[in-house]
Amino acid sequence: MVAPLTLRISLLLAAIGLAGCNSLPRSLTVRHGETSAFSLTYKSGPKFTLRNHSSSSPEVFYSGDQDQMSKVVPDSALQALLDVFTAEKLFDLSRPSLPGNSRDVLQLEQGGKTWIWARRGSFTDPREAAFLKASQYFLSLYNGSTAYHSGPSSKDGNYPAFLTEEELARRNAELRALKKRKSSQRNRR
Repeated sequence: MVAPLTLRISLLLAAIGLAGCNSLPRSLTVRHGETSAFSLTYKSGPKFTLRNHSSSSPEVFYSGDQDQMSKVVPDSALQALLDVFTAEKLFDLSRPSLPGNSRDVLQLEQGGKTWIWARRGSFTDPREAAFLKASQYFLSLYNGSTAYHSGPSSKDGNYPAFLTEEELARRNAELRALKKRKSSQRNRR
């Protein structure tokens, strides 16, 4: 009997958390300070993006005009995702380039290299199954991660504001204080 994919994902993620990724094979390494960016783009929907923490400060990333569907995750979490991809041999089924008739695309960019998984609608191509599995692993990490965007509010009509006015004011004050501290530290040098 083969366990359902959702159960396998849960078991793999639990194993990652318990074993600290030591037992999974590793073919790619998230390097501190180097950008590792994963994106999942649906033809008829949004683009979801994950970036590693050490490539850009979350405070700066979330305070800018970044896409509201982008998230910064700890390097270790992104490394765990890459290790799961290695264990599941998903890198072997990635594409060298984007097929022209792709519906949905999962793309990893790291160290000047790109790995692509795409869904075109074929039920017989093993790379289609790889896309489905890879996108489920990606979404498992994406959905389990919190983003702290302080972007436009619902007053703009663009994004819903989930923060109360007091919470938004408190976070903006924290960001101003952080910028002021960083500025004063630079001036001391």
